[in-house]
Amino acid sequence: MNINKELFRRYGAARKMKNVMELSEEEVLATSPATVTRIIKEVGSKRYKSRDKELRISSECRTGNNWNSNFEEVGIYKKKLYVSLYLQYSNTDTSISEEYNTFFASGDYRGFIEYMDRYGGKQTEYLTYSQSQKAKAMRSILIEYIQRKYYNKTTKNNGKDEE
Repeated sequence: MNINKELFRRYGAARKMKNVMELSEEEVLATSPATVTRIIKEVGSKRYKSRDKELRISSECRTGNNWNSNFEEVGIYKKKLYVSLYLQYSNTDTSISEEYNTFFASGDYRGFIEYMDRYGGKQTEYLTYSQSQKAKAMRSILIEYIQRKYYNKTTKNNGKDEE
């Protein structure tokens, strides 16, 4: 199944969600940057006083590397795709950005951050994402898109107010 075409066909929300959940890792990672750009433009939010847009992944859809990092958002900044990763280390945390093509390149992603400890010594913290962890991150982008685009159809009460 080609997710780049299937995602934008005129199917119901439940069928799209089923299709995304049934995809293999290779099919999920075959999602093109053009598809992700379209997803961000359709359901992403605009940054204040900017043309840049970002799609923050909700907390229930967030995935990580099961160690020290979470996949936080994907965004368009100055016409380039970036991913944002939340990193916890030692006794603090931070968010870092990486280019989309670098993060989703084939093979494992290995990133690092350098910081100064309280004594002025240079410290380095590392984070890695395997192919399967990157596939989970991409699947979370697709699920977030479906949930935002079809919010009324994916909620438990189907958009009807309970009285």
